[in-house]
Amino acid sequence: MPLDSKTLCLGALDAGFNTGYDIRKAFENGPFQHYQSLSYGSIYPALNALLAEGLVTCRPHSQDGRPDKKVYTITEAGRSALRAALLQPLEFDRLRSGFMFALSFAHRMAPGELSRLLDDYIRGHYDLADELARIDGVTTPGDRFLIRMGADVCRAWGRWIEENRAALEHDIQAYRTARVPLRDGTHG
Repeated sequence: MPLDSKTLCLGALDAGFNTGYDIRKAFENGPFQHYQSLSYGSIYPALNALLAEGLVTCRPHSQDGRPDKKVYTITEAGRSALRAALLQPLEFDRLRSGFMFALSFAHRMAPGELSRLLDDYIRGHYDLADELARIDGVTTPGDRFLIRMGADVCRAWGRWIEENRAALEHDIQAYRTARVPLRDGTHG
């Protein structure tokens, strides 16, 4: 099952993000950005539901010249609910990728276009691996494991594409040669 917004909010609260704004930032450019997303519009409804269920508490925090902000804290019942949700069978990760969709039409691309697509994707994976490797201040063993895993997987994807791109280009050429040209000059 996929993780719902309430579970994601509980996890963010447990990790120390205690306002709606902080939770949003944790998923936009914080520790969760690379493996989960949480829309801004779902955060406050989730927090309100968690509050009604007694899984979080909320207290106002005054700010000079601005409205009070709400500071949320996960309760012990919330931590138990978080653990229970994380132990449920999780949805298997699905690869949804514009790159993969584009590659299914690689036979429609000119060689230079395909080469550019592959180069950009390889470079993007190496850049992401480098970005992950530069993350510091990570304190939990799980986060350290995820960062190392993410960096290694990105490098592996880049290497695999580098090592196999010639076979793809060869297969596309063979496919084009075997197919009858269409009126627009492309092959079907």
